[in-house]
Amino acid sequence: MVTAGGGHTFWNATTLGAQKAATDNGYQIISRGTYESTTASAQLSIINFFQNYKCDGLILAPNEKSVVDALALNYDKPIMLIDRKPENSQLPVVKTNDYFAGELAAKQLIQLSQKTIDLAVVLNNQTEAHLNQRALGFTNLLKQTFSQVKLKHLHSGRSVGSAREMIFQQEELIRSAQVVYATNELGSLALNQDLAEIENIKIGFDCHPALIKATTANKMLGFISQNAFQIGYASAVKLIKNIESQTPLTSLYLNSMFIDYAFIQKLPEPNCKNIYQYLAHTSSN
Repeated sequence: MVTAGGGHTFWNATTLGAQKAATDNGYQIISRGTYESTTASAQLSIINFFQNYKCDGLILAPNEKSVVDALALNYDKPIMLIDRKPENSQLPVVKTNDYFAGELAAKQLIQLSQKTIDLAVVLNNQTEAHLNQRALGFTNLLKQTFSQVKLKHLHSGRSVGSAREMIFQQEELIRSAQVVYATNELGSLALNQDLAEIENIKIGFDCHPALIKATTANKMLGFISQNAFQIGYASAVKLIKNIESQTPLTSLYLNSMFIDYAFIQKLPEPNCKNIYQYLAHTSSN
């Protein structure tokens, strides 16, 4: 299993889900730390290293299309993608319905029944297609509801540091916005660190202890949580079935959930593990 670096809370939960599915079916998942898989070359190096273990298949979150292209030439085991899928790739994927997730974020603003939203800022790594879908779902629904809204997209880059740099450069613009929405964990953490005292509406993406804390302290409206554990679990189950009985590999798109103060108060303990357990339970019923 090779994750894509960044978003470490998300990837840890996804890996745990895959490991649980493997254990349930008599298999073992071999993985490396999320910090080691942040580039295409690093991912290919890890996959090459895994060949020593003679693995039966691969669960992969490709950083770039070049990773999938390289595997098509020299990897003969079944591959299950997770979280993202390169354009025109024929490989199956288990991931969040990203457009729906963006719409879900916008719906929270609509439910607030604000008379007007003049300016909304979207903090997004614009090089990632799945993150762009999260942005598009959000902005399309916002424009349908608030016809006069102006939208400003800020490129967050691939790290908390680059996102914080963008926030620093555009702080005056951000201060004038009624809404700020980040499309991934890294951007959300930057949002929380640098804009906590600014009184606009903030919506994050992906579960993280800092975002739970900010939401309970009314520093954020809330955040979108992916069904991280189930993404890992379902991808491993699909791969194992293919290995054992040649069951065709098919894609699966899972819905996410908006986590707000009221939901957090219902948890036995306010942590990501309980949120992921709730999402995994609801998706299997």
